[in-house]
Amino acid sequence: MIDNVFDFDKELYLMNEDELRSLLRTLYLSADMAVSDPSAEEHSVHFATKIQSIFKRLDENRNREEAEQQALKVQKPREIHIAIGESPLGSIKVAMGKVPGRSERRFFSMNDYYAIGPLGDLTNKADLHRRHLWLLEKLYLSEHGSYAVQGMDELIRLNTMVSSIDEDTRITIWYANNAHEETGLLYAMYLLRNRLGPIYLIETSSLYQELFKPSEVQHDVLRTGEILSEKLLAMWQHCVNAEPLSLEERRHMEQEWVNLAIQPGLLRLMKDGEIQSVPEDAIDEYIMQKAREVTLTRQPGEFIKAARVIGEVLGHLEQAVGDAFIDYRVRQLILQGRLEMEGKPHAMRLYSVRLPQ
Repeated sequence: MIDNVFDFDKELYLMNEDELRSLLRTLYLSADMAVSDPSAEEHSVHFATKIQSIFKRLDENRNREEAEQQALKVQKPREIHIAIGESPLGSIKVAMGKVPGRSERRFFSMNDYYAIGPLGDLTNKADLHRRHLWLLEKLYLSEHGSYAVQGMDELIRLNTMVSSIDEDTRITIWYANNAHEETGLLYAMYLLRNRLGPIYLIETSSLYQELFKPSEVQHDVLRTGEILSEKLLAMWQHCVNAEPLSLEERRHMEQEWVNLAIQPGLLRLMKDGEIQSVPEDAIDEYIMQKAREVTLTRQPGEFIKAARVIGEVLGHLEQAVGDAFIDYRVRQLILQGRLEMEGKPHAMRLYSVRLPQ
């Protein structure tokens, strides 16, 4: 039985192409009948009209995507900016939108959870599939489950896109000093290992301190996505005439990826400026600490929204592990009996936790 969107996601994932086509056809016919029925209630017709408009836009979206792909083939970009994640990519797009030559510039995201999960040789389909299955199993019950379901195709597309960038195109990779973005950077450098053209880096954490941080303010930027677009633009202007990576620096980073990829840990944290692979339960004690701190502000025995505990961990951990992974570890602590739960753990806002009574 489908009771919520997560059950629906699961059913969609299990359907084959014929079943999906049949489902869409049934939905379209139902909407068409509702619009044509003179006795139908106004809100039903409104809903059905919205459904119809979705179907009408399907071919429009497909045609637009095909046209964009054709334009890319005809006009090779002069420069490509790569960000580690969708959030920083959006800010970088806004920042660079104010720089002349917009039509010759492209933006790509290395959109994966690089701080968590197994790595291995991700240019090898077997290792890529192993990573995808881990993400699917651990993150499916989170609000990021849709990524885990569709992630395999996205990971393959990512490999192809990065490794096939034209030699004449200037590549700039943006990253911050955290395990997620630095791991993504190392993987990008590995995918670009056969490239002869120059590669430029903008390390946003230290550059933010250098350009903007007053000495009296104690605020470290952990993620590129936290930085305002006007500051990102100033960073680019500061680095626009910098030297590209040397061959020696590139080979060193490629080897760093190879060394990191074979480490057994399923969680990556920054320690003393280096990426460290650690067991997946490495932050469990920190989660419990924050759960105890929040408990002190509540009535005895009161359940606390899981999102509240996860937010506390995310806001103070100073590591870029992401809320989806923290949510997964909270559920593991529940299974271990270290936390009690009420509600359904389909999403962090739908269940609550407390210390065992």
